[in-house]
Amino acid sequence: MAEEETITFEFIRSVQREERSESKLTKLPENFYEKARDYLVKKKELMKKKGSKSVSIEIGNIERLLEDIYNRRETKIVNHAIITARTGIPPQNLTKEEQKFFDQLVELLNFHREKTLNILLGKPKEEKGFKTIMFTEDVPEFVGIDLKRYGPFKKGDVADIPKENADLLINSGKAEIA
Repeated sequence: MAEEETITFEFIRSVQREERSESKLTKLPENFYEKARDYLVKKKELMKKKGSKSVSIEIGNIERLLEDIYNRRETKIVNHAIITARTGIPPQNLTKEEQKFFDQLVELLNFHREKTLNILLGKPKEEKGFKTIMFTEDVPEFVGIDLKRYGPFKKGDVADIPKENADLLINSGKAEIA
């Protein structure tokens, strides 16, 4: 699609055809949704002035095309969000509006995925790079990988510390997963 394309019925129809024929998100012109809305508003104003039945039919057709474009893109975005949550590979050709929706979906999917898999697989809680451990011996205060101070800890204390530090303490026998 051309970047600065004039929005017309034919153009909207061509966007809908392309979206329908591609399995991936197609590239939309910048501000496509906004420009399409403005075009529809102008058509509705023209209908009010002229009262033309043919303009009324065209408005209905434009609305159906725009809804179909949105529905197809929404489905593709949801599918891409699942793929991204699993692989970390983001899709291409999202509009600014769609990017926000996509990011929120991925965040929700990642949260639910981690929570459910931890329950199903019996994994300990690991949040944002932290791990919950129980100390098997006394450990003096130390500076974590995040440059924050942790400790001192007594044998039996439980704490959430950066994953990298937790792994070192576990591997050295000074702690275990809580």
